[in-house]
Amino acid sequence: MNLRELEYVVAIGRHLNFSKAAAACNVSQPALSNQIKKLELELGMPLFTRSNSEIRPTALGAKVIGSAKRVLAETQRIQDIATEFRDPTALPLRIGLVPTLAPYLMHYLRTHISSQAPQMKVKMVEGEAGLLAEQVASREIDIAVMPKEVYEGALEFAPLFDEKLFLVVNGSHRLSTETCISLYDIPFMQLVRLQTPLGFTSENRIHPTQNSQRPVGTDDVETTNLETICRHIRYSSGCTIIPTLAVEQLQKEGSDLAFVPIVEEEERRRIGVVSRIGCPRRPLLESIIDRVHKNLPLGTDHPIQVSQHSNDLSVQFTHRQ
Repeated sequence: MNLRELEYVVAIGRHLNFSKAAAACNVSQPALSNQIKKLELELGMPLFTRSNSEIRPTALGAKVIGSAKRVLAETQRIQDIATEFRDPTALPLRIGLVPTLAPYLMHYLRTHISSQAPQMKVKMVEGEAGLLAEQVASREIDIAVMPKEVYEGALEFAPLFDEKLFLVVNGSHRLSTETCISLYDIPFMQLVRLQTPLGFTSENRIHPTQNSQRPVGTDDVETTNLETICRHIRYSSGCTIIPTLAVEQLQKEGSDLAFVPIVEEEERRRIGVVSRIGCPRRPLLESIIDRVHKNLPLGTDHPIQVSQHSNDLSVQFTHRQ
């Protein structure tokens, strides 16, 4: 049994047609058929039932197809690892972003990564923090960008920047003219929250208010999209909390909402990159992180505990157990 035979098995399972499978594998149909017959003799049972009208995997064949897919996937990963060590820019950089960052960072990251490694392709996906961390661990994606507060796991976290928080209300709200507000003075009965964590220090201490207890005009909105909530707030007596990147974008678009800074300095989002321990692309990631530190997104701050000039990854990367 060899990898080529496993490729043939997977191709037949996908196309359910020997001619199409042979074409997909760039071999003649007789060659493919002969190899499958040899493999069936080796295993002692047929892998496929053959008739004039259709090709179907046997019970054993279905199991072998599943195993073959996993073996081929792992083989490709080994090849990719070797490629990453030879040339970190040879393969696409696959980046995951949580929903509260994706709309504001996709273009920013693509621009700076392209400047750093113009020949490297970039693929970006949006997803929840837990799923993205699992995909980093399983090598489905290379890195994930998320707030530190929502990340839990044994991967590495490298801070990129900090975001301040703002209370958002419409122009007629009693708090719209305030120059700042304490987190503890926010009217939580009117607070509309995202379904996904925003990722700041005291977020877990803010308990959601039941819809039946809310004042008229502050109905719940179930969404993971900051802009959806902000559009709701525009016509509602409610309020919500959003980070700097969202504020900058809304102000750029000429929003008539009021954005009141939250005064507590510790109430901010620490945004960073989650990556695998021992990632062969670490030098590339370090250079991207350094570029971000030197070209922060508008309105954000350098991470308080991160040296702006250090190239020591022991400073930039932290390992969370």
